[in-house]
Amino acid sequence: SVGEKLPKSVLSKAGLSGKKGALFFYGADDAPSCSKELSEFEGSLADFDARGVSVVGVRNGAGAKGYDGPIRVIVDDGDEMREELAIEKDLFGLLGGRETYVVDQSGTVVSVHNNQFDPKSHVTTALAAAESLPAGAPNPFEAFAEALSSLKPPELPALGGN
Repeated sequence: SVGEKLPKSVLSKAGLSGKKGALFFYGADDAPSCSKELSEFEGSLADFDARGVSVVGVRNGAGAKGYDGPIRVIVDDGDEMREELAIEKDLFGLLGGRETYVVDQSGTVVSVHNNQFDPKSHVTTALAAAESLPAGAPNPFEAFAEALSSLKPPELPALGGN
């Protein structure tokens, strides 16, 4: 849920470790609503890219029908990722849950969206969450450099000369 860290194994499998990301789970490449969701994410890739947010789609093995678009799509073998995130199945257990997560660079969830029947809502919700993230990647050396610049060299005692 929002404010919690996404499991490291999920971030790693999705290639999102240390990155801002939108991770969306869907069923099959060729199902009408799934195709719509993929198309909507494709149409918004420039907006996500502008915010430094990687977009990754996740489907189960049976749903792999040869998607060859610009979005990185991975297969969730045995629904391991879905189970680790406790994504519930929809329609009396017949459909894998359609759920979208947006995470910041630390892997903290800033948005979760679940709606089986409105695939476009996943994109609009994820994009709104992505826009709330800080724009630039933090430079880990900035704080260090700032701390160093405030240091003064120690005063050394004058050496006596012979």
